[in-house]
Amino acid sequence: MRTKISFLHYSIKRITRFIATLVLLFIGVAQAAEEEPYEAVVVLFGDSTTTGFNAAFQNSRFGSGSTTLGCPTIYLNNILRQEEPRTDQQICSTEAYDSPILDQNKQVRNAIVANWGFGGSDTTNGEGRISSNLSETKVAYEADNYFVLIMYGTNDNAFGVSTSTTNFNIRQMIIKARALSYQPIVGTILPRDDLNVQPYNSEIVNAANQEGAFVVDHASRFISQPGGWQSLIEQEVDPATGELVRLHPNDQGYLIIAETWFDQRLKDLIPGISNFNITPIMSLLLGD
Repeated sequence: MRTKISFLHYSIKRITRFIATLVLLFIGVAQAAEEEPYEAVVVLFGDSTTTGFNAAFQNSRFGSGSTTLGCPTIYLNNILRQEEPRTDQQICSTEAYDSPILDQNKQVRNAIVANWGFGGSDTTNGEGRISSNLSETKVAYEADNYFVLIMYGTNDNAFGVSTSTTNFNIRQMIIKARALSYQPIVGTILPRDDLNVQPYNSEIVNAANQEGAFVVDHASRFISQPGGWQSLIEQEVDPATGELVRLHPNDQGYLIIAETWFDQRLKDLIPGISNFNITPIMSLLLGD
């Protein structure tokens, strides 16, 4: 009887090890499959708010296609890919802020974010460069799906560009993005204490509706922030007037921009897989 029990125990161990090997092999294949192509490439396209410029990080003027620089890039990659929390000692910390979206999101998405923000640019500049920037990203990153998040209009407002021009340029950006097989998603611009953004946001929404593009409403999300939108946009010196004015989001503001892109649209477009820790399971299976 003891011999039969020992043999049974040995057989179960052999079967368990075999199953564990298959699981590890499956995981390895899945990881290799995730390397290329990506499920999705997401392009951030806009002005200095897109690059992540603020009072603390004034070197963030140009995204230049980066997948690692600028708080909007870092935060959106972190959300989509379920990366480890960033500490408050790191640039663009995540653990310093209460973020239900980060806490509740347990899906890992095979996606990458590229930043094509251009500090100081208006919609005319954006319309002129969108095709080349999106084409460059397609060459650099193979993917099943491409998305571009257009957040433009702040500098149109500041420079006195007409709202009709803003509307026309946003529509052209949508058309050019689709010509390159990108799905365009249009964002409203953030509130300012020195400018009235409402007429521009109305035309941005109209342009998106006219072309059938989805709108993500950053302005409303900022305005509904507990404590007011001013808590998300720090005062800094306006280079044109020398006066203190709220121009760019702080890190928490950039996190909320990334969350809003994700929560209002991207989570429904880019599928993910559950993020679970396989190590304890493997230890149990492989143990004697």
